Amino acid sequence: MSVYYGTVTGNTVILPKEVCLTVEVRTRSSEHPPTPLPTTEEQFKQSLVELGLMTEIKKPCPTVALTEPILVRVKGKPLSEMIIEERR
Repeated sequence: MSVYYGTVTGNTVILPKEVCLTVEVRTRSSEHPPTPLPTTEEQFKQSLVELGLMTEIKKPCPTVALTEPILVRVKGKPLSEMIIEERR
């Protein structure tokens, strides 16, 4: 990737002579105010679909109620001690 630096004069970017690149800069007029940003996640996803950045909006998986973990008693040394011994 190449990076070129230039100066902006009016609506024109002036680049060094050895750079063959034309850039046109257009600003929005007051007649065409900017599109408001989406306020919800659903509106945001819909705008991505309209721009072609997403093909579809998938519904999230239903949440599963988490249960308390089941503690299991084991014989022997604690696992943490075994790990420390193996690392020595």
